[in-house]
Amino acid sequence: MELRAPDYIVLIVADLDRSLAFYTGTLGLTLNHRSGPYAQLATGRTRLSLYQREAMAETLGLALRAPDPDAPGFEIGFKVADVDAAWSELVEAGAPSAVAPTTRPWGQRTAYLRDPDGHLVELAQDGVWAED
Repeated sequence: MELRAPDYIVLIVADLDRSLAFYTGTLGLTLNHRSGPYAQLATGRTRLSLYQREAMAETLGLALRAPDPDAPGFEIGFKVADVDAAWSELVEAGAPSAVAPTTRPWGQRTAYLRDPDGHLVELAQDGVWAED
């Protein structure tokens, strides 16, 4: 058996309509398809999907609770040409900011937003090096 690159990532969300409004309306991603409590966004080779928490609980046969937004287990990262411009535009469009644009010690410029369920969404720009 050989595992290859991930085909898709599924975010478990409380309210699919609210999350779709954020990912398509605020972030500008395109809806690929929706089927009941599941939706898939057109994000290239590795697709991003959203699945309503109650439906996932039924699929797994387990009760699921929402994750603690102060203890994130992962982030979704998007490369952008200009982190500062992208972050400003998205915050102005209503995306909640988690961390303003910052140049990291390794030279990458990043910023963080939160989706309606508290999942971290990173904006990352390569090729920017710290001046200090």
